[in-house]
Amino acid sequence: MLSLRNVQVGAFALFVSVGLLLIMGMWSSEPVAVSSDGTKPRVVVTTDGEVDDRSSFVRFLLYSSDFDVEGIIATNSVWQKDGHGTGWIMELLDAYRQVRPNLLQHHPDYPDADYLRRQVKLGNEDRTKMHTVGPKNDTPGSRHIIDVLLDDDPRPVWVQAWGGTNTIAQALWRLQQSYTPTQIQQAFAKIRIYAIAAQDSTIWWIRDEVPSVPLVLNGQFMAVNYQHEGHPYSDHAIFSEAWMREHVKEGHGPLGAAYPQAYFSEGDSPSFFHLIDTGLRSTEDLGYGGWGGRFRQVSPAYPNFWRDARDDGDRLKPLWRWLLEIQNDFAARADWSASARYDDANHHPVVQLNHAEDLAVQSGTTVHLDASGTTDPDGDALTYQWWIYKEAGSLTGDVVIAQADAPAATFVAPDVQTPQTIHAILTVHDDGGPSLYRYRRVVVTVTP
Repeated sequence: MLSLRNVQVGAFALFVSVGLLLIMGMWSSEPVAVSSDGTKPRVVVTTDGEVDDRSSFVRFLLYSSDFDVEGIIATNSVWQKDGHGTGWIMELLDAYRQVRPNLLQHHPDYPDADYLRRQVKLGNEDRTKMHTVGPKNDTPGSRHIIDVLLDDDPRPVWVQAWGGTNTIAQALWRLQQSYTPTQIQQAFAKIRIYAIAAQDSTIWWIRDEVPSVPLVLNGQFMAVNYQHEGHPYSDHAIFSEAWMREHVKEGHGPLGAAYPQAYFSEGDSPSFFHLIDTGLRSTEDLGYGGWGGRFRQVSPAYPNFWRDARDDGDRLKPLWRWLLEIQNDFAARADWSASARYDDANHHPVVQLNHAEDLAVQSGTTVHLDASGTTDPDGDALTYQWWIYKEAGSLTGDVVIAQADAPAATFVAPDVQTPQTIHAILTVHDDGGPSLYRYRRVVVTVTP
């Protein structure tokens, strides 16, 4: 399994400088985590302003405490050829401004609305330039992406394409054409692109012309887009108009009331689900899986291009398996926006492992999993479940966990002929309303 921690730089004939990444140590063989010191992920959003983008943006603002929002860029796509400008973004930021005092009672890091307004830029909304890059395609949005990539903050920047990728591609093209080898190295080493579908042709330009850049193409969003068909929760209450009225649109302040759709339909939200720090470690390796889906390498020819993986043979399951937890979380955030006191809403369990997240053992060893230090900030009762995320690991056989419903559990490392990995997931949820979930992932490497 190739991970972001072992990304190999692809051929990039135009620039020998990219090859220098390995020599200069700017493309590390160590884990490419969102941050190495507990700081938050950096995020740039590009959006075509379609109605489901606006719904996603309402939810995104409720999670803006969890990210460093570095850009909000209006663009176009094959579905919204002329885009929708930035006015709708500003309107939702005004609604956010009104609920932020309440949100701050529950999390101290909700950003100032004026700061977020300063991050709003206009990208490409010219339908004649939708599928191309070139000398006349620069926009304030593409220039802003370059500025973020070239700033002094060394953390990776997750650039999300909720619409087309042309503004992102233009930034990369301009870097190639007009910047120094050192600047190109810095920018290409920092950017990670997470695209919802191929909404213009420039995604293939990025794949082919900038192969060193990690690029995710998500088709699992179908589990939460307009029709949300083809999975066990398709007809669940979480997709109903009644659920949305009760938990978001009514009685949850002006931001909840601004949710534009009658029911849950947010094809673009998986791009930031991926970055929420749930404890699943999904940003460490795109093959690990988490709320934003799970992905695989497409071809050795494109070692940094990732598409949908399958769980139990189901392309949508890496996303739909988490949907109840995701919607409960959304309902809780909406409650925060309407609750001026911390005690009036529910908050997440704090899952604490009493050992490392990565373990190395030999076959036949009893592996001890222990999260007995886990707590809940509201004093709620907690439920524990340890389970094996089989598709995320390399072991093909089964593993039986003893006392899987307790904070401390065990399993016996199976006999292996070559080193194999096992992903043991702890799911913890409280009995608050709504019930909230957090996780920890223990990756166990078993050797003969």
